[in-house]
Amino acid sequence: MKTRLLIWDIIFCVLVVPGMMFLFPVTEWMQWHPDYVLGYLIWLEGVWFMCRKGVGPLLVQDRQGLALAVGSLFLIGVVTFLMTLTPVNFTSPGDSFGTMKLHHRAMWILLMAVISASLPVGALAAKNKELTAEKDQEESRERAKTALASRKAEAFSEAGDDEIQVKAGYRTIHLPLTAIQYIEGRNNYAAFHLDNREDVVSQIPLKNVMELLPEGKFVRIHRSYIVPSWRIEKRTATAIKLMGIQEPLPIGRAYKEELKSNK
Repeated sequence: MKTRLLIWDIIFCVLVVPGMMFLFPVTEWMQWHPDYVLGYLIWLEGVWFMCRKGVGPLLVQDRQGLALAVGSLFLIGVVTFLMTLTPVNFTSPGDSFGTMKLHHRAMWILLMAVISASLPVGALAAKNKELTAEKDQEESRERAKTALASRKAEAFSEAGDDEIQVKAGYRTIHLPLTAIQYIEGRNNYAAFHLDNREDVVSQIPLKNVMELLPEGKFVRIHRSYIVPSWRIEKRTATAIKLMGIQEPLPIGRAYKEELKSNK
């Protein structure tokens, strides 16, 4: 997509904009004021890039983006108006006072043509980029779900080893081990963070939780955290990233050796 836009930028600025200018009496203008004509050509190409890269993408955003786009177009119009006030004579002696000069009319027509072409290109490119990013994120989430399901199947292939029972208040709750994201210690309580379910808080110390869990499938990484070993995605010297969990969990110094033995 970026390559196609770059090619279109080159074609528009090198061929289309100069081609549009030659629809007007540019030959005479170049004889009288070549610096003025070349300066306006550069301005039009600048407007193209401003609208294609900045103003156009703002149109597909929220109301604030739309307001910024309108403000930017207003400033472009102001700058163009100031350029038309430059005292140059492109007109014949018979022109009446108060009539818009021919080159002024051409400047506004060219400006509107460039804006009309660049805004849709910029807006569509931004929308396509947004949709592509959303598609990539969705595919990434699907890949993560598939990988997590595979890890679960490998870790709990044997029957009868897939849940624990904990007390929460006056209830006994059956917790599927495959649903446990991690277990957090809160003083004498343990909070079980689960997939697609509310947390379950049980009045049990974290050290006693380890006794309930199957050996080798969970590991304590910190005085406040127990994690499923099969969920470990990445590990650094100070933190662990779990599959399906956005925020990394810290590694306590006293538990680094235990983690090494669970590789």
